[in-house]
Amino acid sequence: MTQTEQGIENRYESKKVVIATGYYDLPNLLNVPGEELPKVSHYYTEAHPFYNTDVAVIGGGNSAAEAALDLFRGGARVTLIHRGPQLRESIKYWVRPDIENRIKAGEIQAFFDCRLSRIGVDHIVFSQDTRGAASEERRMRNDFVFALTGYHPDFDFLRRHGIELDPISLRPVCHPESYESNVPGLHLAGVIIAGLRTNEIFIENGRFHGARIARALAEK
Repeated sequence: MTQTEQGIENRYESKKVVIATGYYDLPNLLNVPGEELPKVSHYYTEAHPFYNTDVAVIGGGNSAAEAALDLFRGGARVTLIHRGPQLRESIKYWVRPDIENRIKAGEIQAFFDCRLSRIGVDHIVFSQDTRGAASEERRMRNDFVFALTGYHPDFDFLRRHGIELDPISLRPVCHPESYESNVPGLHLAGVIIAGLRTNEIFIENGRFHGARIARALAEK
């Protein structure tokens, strides 16, 4: 069943269904006070509106690194905050030297082993892990926050359709070749088959899912 913007419901019948919803609709929230402020976004747009402003980028992966670089080159004063001890290993090989050199040169501030505590109208507060000592809180001037901490599939949607999920990885049960789930006739495609490990599926390998499902359907 589908519903239009006007609230009109339409029903369709099919013997086979493929779910390929992706995961960008649901960002991994920080769950800190102030995250609901209009200055906070979980999706990066472009650099130009942020010229000459103080921008915090939260995260340590590709999205965070690329946004930080773009904002820096667009004239923003950029601070990168990541909960890990260093940038993620998954950063693209051509992006890594660029972001590392900008940090080394002091052109982009970077704080590692840090967690955002709260977001204010004109500031942010984060605490730094001092390896056994009491955590230090730091308050910093801030105009905008890009919380690029990743996204996740709609697991509740999958559960509502009877699809079983691994209790730890939340990876849905499905056949490795046909991608048919534990619900007969219900196939899965794209990043949703990876559960929480969304970095395992990308354009280069996810594009083959449709062909495998089509082949499995044709064989039946």
